Parts: sequence; C-alpha cells; structure tokens
Amino acid sequence: MADRICPACGAPNTATATFCRVCDTYIDWTDPTTAPTADPADGATGEPDEASAEPDEAETPTATRRDPRAEVPVVTVDDTVVVVAPGAPGTTTVDLRNASDIVDGIVIHPEAAPSWLVVTHDDAHLMPGESRAVGVTFTTRPGVLVVAQETSVPLVVRSSVDPEKLTQVVVRVAVPRVGPPPTVSSRPALVHLQDTTDGWFTVSFDNRGANFPRRYRLALHDPEDVVRAHFLPPVVDVPAGETVDVGVRFAAPAPEPGRDVTRQLTVTGTGDDEPVSATATLTQRTSAAPVHVPVTLRLEPSHLRATDGEAPVFDVLVDNRAGHSGARVTLTGRDAQGAVAFSFAETRVVVAPGTVATVRARARSTPPAPGTTESRPFAVVANDGTSEVETAGILEVSARAAPITTARIRVEPATLATEHRQGSFLVQVDNRHGADTLQVQLAGADEFGRARLTFTPPVMAIAPGQVGTARLVVDSPTPPAGKTSSRRLRVSASDGRAAIEAEAVLAQSTPDHRPAAKRWLVVLGALLAMVGALIPWLGEMIDPDSIVRDATNAFGGDASAYAGTATAGSTVLVFLLALLMLLGLNGSSGRGIRFAALLMVIVAVAAAVVGADTRGLPLVLLGAVFGFIGGVLARSPR
Repeated sequence: MADRICPACGAPNTATATFCRVCDTYIDWTDPTTAPTADPADGATGEPDEASAEPDEAETPTATRRDPRAEVPVVTVDDTVVVVAPGAPGTTTVDLRNASDIVDGIVIHPEAAPSWLVVTHDDAHLMPGESRAVGVTFTTRPGVLVVAQETSVPLVVRSSVDPEKLTQVVVRVAVPRVGPPPTVSSRPALVHLQDTTDGWFTVSFDNRGANFPRRYRLALHDPEDVVRAHFLPPVVDVPAGETVDVGVRFAAPAPEPGRDVTRQLTVTGTGDDEPVSATATLTQRTSAAPVHVPVTLRLEPSHLRATDGEAPVFDVLVDNRAGHSGARVTLTGRDAQGAVAFSFAETRVVVAPGTVATVRARARSTPPAPGTTESRPFAVVANDGTSEVETAGILEVSARAAPITTARIRVEPATLATEHRQGSFLVQVDNRHGADTLQVQLAGADEFGRARLTFTPPVMAIAPGQVGTARLVVDSPTPPAGKTSSRRLRVSASDGRAAIEAEAVLAQSTPDHRPAAKRWLVVLGALLAMVGALIPWLGEMIDPDSIVRDATNAFGGDASAYAGTATAGSTVLVFLLALLMLLGLNGSSGRGIRFAALLMVIVAVAAAVVGADTRGLPLVLLGAVFGFIGGVLARSPR
C-alpha cells in the first residue's frame, strides 16, 4: 500500500498509520489528497466509485459546507512551580481543550530551556472539542550536575495540524539544594619544622557531592593557642560540584634549643550551615645552640697613606666562615690620639655563616705641618652584641711642603754701581721645584733705612715650574762729590706664613769736577794776570837801561820816576805771582795758589796807588780772582 503523507509536516507514514510518526498529527480521515490508493492486487482500479465520487444530491445541504481546520489550543496550568531534584522528576498538569473541529495532536515543548532540563508529556491527541488533563514531566539529564536554582521555563503548546496555532505558558522550575557537607582534608597531614618557626600546608574543600556553593571563614586553633596563621584567602568560596585548595601559612614559637614539640592544628571553616574542620599535626625541633664563634676582621690594605688631608679608601673584611649562624655586627673605628675620623658604607652588617662580607670604609685625619709626615695607628672594631673583635691599621699622613719652602729668590745684579740717585734691579722668584702656585708679596729695605725700594709688580703669582720676575727701583741719596758709598739691600718674598730673602749691594759714587775746574781757573787767572801786567807795555820799546835808571832815581827821591818804577815792579811781581799760582797746581791744599792770588791783588792795588799804569789792572785783578777760586777748589773735601 502507498504511504500516507502527513498534511502538517509532510512526513511519509505507513498506510495504516493513524497519527503522524513525526509530529503526531491525526491523519486517519477520508481525504482525496491523503486517502490511500487501491492496491491492484485487490482488484481495485484506484478510481473512486461513482457513488462515493458523486454524492447524492438529495443528501447535500443547501448551505455551503465549512472545511475542517485547526484552532489555537486552550491551555490552563494547575501548578506554576515545579520542584525538580536530581533523580526526582517534577510534574505538573496542563488542562488542554481542542477547540478545532478536527482531531488534533497537541504538542508541548519548552522554549529556550536549560541544557540540563528534559520536558516530556503524556498523550495529547484530542477529538474535536475534547478537553483533557495532560501530565508534563520535568527531569534532569543523567550525569549532569544541576546547581540549585529557580528558573522560568516557557512552555509552547502547539497544534500539530497547524504549527502556527500555538499558545504559551510559563512554569517556574525550582531545583532545591541537595548534597552532603563538603569534606575537608589537610595536605600534608604531618608538618615538620626543623630550626624554623614558619611553615605552611594546604586545606582542600571537596564540594563535589552538593549542587550549591558554600562560603566559609577560616580560623586555626591549637591547644596552646600560640600558633598564628594566615590564610590565602581568609574567606573561601567553594562552588557547587568543585574542590578548592586554600594555602595556610603559620608561625609557631620554636621550642627550646635541643628539644622538640608536637602540636595539633585544627582549621575550622564557619559558614551558613554546619562548620567543617580539618586537622594537621605539627612537629617542631630546635637544634642545640652551637658554640658561639666570633667573626674575624681583616683590613685591605692595613697601611694607609694620605697626603694633604685626603681620605684613603680601604676594605673591612668581616669573616664569618667559622660561624654556625648569621652574625649581626656593628663596625666602629678607634684611635688613641682621637685624630682619625672613620666612615663606613654600612655600620651594621649581617654576615651569613660560611661567608665573608666586605665593607668599604674611609679614614680621614688632619694633615701635619707642611713638609712633614706622621704615622697614626688605629683599629677597626666589630661588635656582635656578645663579643668584640678588632684589627689594627696605620694611617700615614703627610703634607706637601709649602711652595715658599722650595722657592728661591735672586736679585740681579748682585752688586750695582751707579753715579745716579736711582738704581734698577731684577728680582726673580724661582718656583721650579714647587708643586703648587706660589703667591708672594715682595718687600725690601736697606741697611741704613734711608733708601726707598719700589717693586713692580709688588705681588706675584708664580705657577709651579715657573720663575716670576719683578723690577726693583732703589732711590738713595748720592754721596758728596768725589766720594763713593755702598749700602746693602735686603729683599724678601712672603706668602703670609713664611718668607725667603736675598741680598744685593748698591754702590753709588759722585764724580769730582773740582780738580779740572781748579786747573782751568788757575791757568786762566795766571794768563789774565800776565796779560794785564803786559798791557802797560804794549806799543812801547822796553829799554832795560831806562828802567834801571828810573828805579835808581825813584830810590833817590825823584817823584817823577815813581810811576815807571811801580809799573815795572808790579809787572815783574805779577808775573812772578802768576808763575807761583801755576806752581801751586802741584799741591793738594791750594794754599799757595790762594796766597799768590792775594799777593797779586795787593801788588796791583799798591802799584795803582803809587801811580803805576792801571790799564791792565782789571785783567790782573780778574786773573787773581780766578786763581783764588781755583785755590779754593784745590782744597780736599772734608
């Protein structure tokens, strides 16, 4: 036989099917489109009979016949809240009424239901206008943990003939809390501490048997109440069907050295339901206290050298290789004189056993006198609170010599001879052996304190390895003419703390022009006197006989012969005195020259008085004056 085609979903069904195997739609009615075709084996032609194909006109009503169709099912839910537990399905009753004029298979299914929910219902094929109470069952899928909750599940009630004819109702599905308390265990169950007070273990919460979460606030207790614990986290949330591990860090007081102690630790979780707990056993042991071995100290280097206030660096090696435990030491420095200051990179040092710690340090001391060196012993001390150890060192401090101590001063020339009032010297300050710049003030004086010394420049700054030069001008009175004097000069250069000195000699002389003037004046005076004595005789013939005759007559008392005799006598005497003046140049006192000049004046004046010719008298007197001045200049100066 041919298959029956479902008019609702189009699925093929067997020829004898009453309801669709897919959508449960009622398909057992006589419909030309769905009626099975006659089997040729039965002798049927497959064509309807005339009686059935053409209904009797007498039986056909006069009004138009309405085609059968599906209507929206009428639905009422008795219980809107259904309790579903794992292994305990929940049911509710849905009252259905088929408002269609055809037989309809009502389908009930959830819309957007949770994945863990399975919804089934009883048979819901209703005759036209039939009402029936249909049971709907809500179950959980096997093997799926359903968390306790309450959720709304929409139920769609649909016509299987016309799926578009549907209505919707909402059912609240409640899953109650189900499951035993969680199991709590500690891992490890036995905690052993050796020579320490801190430990840890893990507490595991197993909530896999319950379908709802739990929250517990944790606490740790021991019989002596001396153990302090820290939980990570302190409040634990255990989800439904899961396990959670909580770390427990604790601190327990150590027993006395060489002894052990056992404590029972109980971790308790307090929540909304009954408290849960787990226990762990703590065993502690403290080793016997080792023999105290102090640290040892070593300085590298132990002999320090510092120049001009430097702070040399050295290392303090704190050796704890022989110790059994860490050493906490405090480092200090000592020196008997109290002249050394110490600074350490770390004054408190923790040295682990079997190790050596190195601490950088500095030692500083005031420098000694310039150019000297001093050794200052010191010690570095390490105190660990129980014992004290120290090691010795030496700080050798030195101060470079001041530049003034290595400088030299020279005055050039060492002896200066001059005929002038002022003399010039060069002052050289030598800093070629110095290591620093030398700044000096120049000063000086002479041995008599009468000379004035001027330096240009008066202050000099001489770089190391250089020579500074200044000009010295000495202003000193000159000695008398023809005399020589010398004075010793002392020149110094001072840096304010020390001074260096040098000496020089200034020799002054004054030239004596009197000998030359004396000669020129005496010679000129003698010549003038001679010329003046000869003037009366110029233009006349000198007759010696007449001269003798006039002289005889003059002695005889002839007054007329006096003039000639006086003129001749004065001429001779002037000549003789002029020669005497010239001869006086050989003397050193000039007394003869002065005497001859005075006599010459007397002779000339006397000759003029007795009537001698006075024409040459002015020259004679002028020559006498020149000669007398020359005689005065011929005197030796005092």
